[in-house]
Amino acid sequence: MTTVAPGIDRIPADPSLITLGYQHEHPVQPFEFEDTLEVWSVTARIGADVLAEELSATTDIDQEALDAVEDLMVGRMSFVRVRMYGSDHPFEAMDSHTGDVARIGEVVLDVAAGEWSETFEAALEHPVGDLLIMDHVVLEPAWRGFGLGPVLAGSAIRRLSEGCVAVVCEPGSADGRELSDAQHREASVKLGRVWETVGFVPFQAGVHVLDCHLQRPQDLLAERREGFRALCSAWRANHGH
Repeated sequence: MTTVAPGIDRIPADPSLITLGYQHEHPVQPFEFEDTLEVWSVTARIGADVLAEELSATTDIDQEALDAVEDLMVGRMSFVRVRMYGSDHPFEAMDSHTGDVARIGEVVLDVAAGEWSETFEAALEHPVGDLLIMDHVVLEPAWRGFGLGPVLAGSAIRRLSEGCVAVVCEPGSADGRELSDAQHREASVKLGRVWETVGFVPFQAGVHVLDCHLQRPQDLLAERREGFRALCSAWRANHGH
């Protein structure tokens, strides 16, 4: 059964207009660890042209106001892909990026060998492929509380995880705030439950794993998308569309 979050009138615009944009840059001639580590930035937004077209069709807004419409940011995400079978040592590549990514590497890798740890390998259905790290997912305040995080992250994972054995994350603060140890533990538990709705399960040391070779994450994403469609329908009904 799908439920729609209360307070839907607070959503800034029709959620069905949200698009995800992906950005990854690399030099043709790689240096350092750029053949092993790929950093992907993903933005969730409603483009100014799309928003202006929607406003023009549904309101009496004048042309001057339409010309002033700007992109509406919904959120941003960061993913790191670790290519496991290249010339670089995967942990050294992860350690060169951030402490958070290195910490995940310490959990899922045999650091000395540069291979999967025995426990991580045993937890996977088919432990052959690259690793995708969901580094952070942050929604703009106005878009929080409506279940958008899982459907946006799940949709991005579907695009970015081809050829990966698993997606991993370390749930923490959802908005980058500095937290006390107690607050961090509370946020980790809460976000862990959120990410379980797209297929992540607890592994070790606060790291959660989504096995790319299981059917369950696909089924869960389908459920989140059904909830998203209900949210969009409710928003349009609430605004007389």
